[in-house]
Amino acid sequence: MARQITELQLTDGTTFRKGEHAPHRTIQTGRQADIPVIVRGFEDAGSRIEVHLSKGYSLSFPAARLARLVLSTDA
Repeated sequence: MARQITELQLTDGTTFRKGEHAPHRTIQTGRQADIPVIVRGFEDAGSRIEVHLSKGYSLSFPAARLARLVLSTDA
């Protein structure tokens, strides 16, 4: 059974959920305008978790910033 990350919460309370919009101001232009993006998925990269977003963006967080992971199991 494969498990995958469906939700990630950082130590500052920021939460990313697969299939939902990323929190406001996650991605901004040089003029501080918000770019709305959707969380496409997560990848465990060892000591970091990568968050894949729509429009070609991705974020990477070190394990020390993670407060909670929610996993789902494919049956």
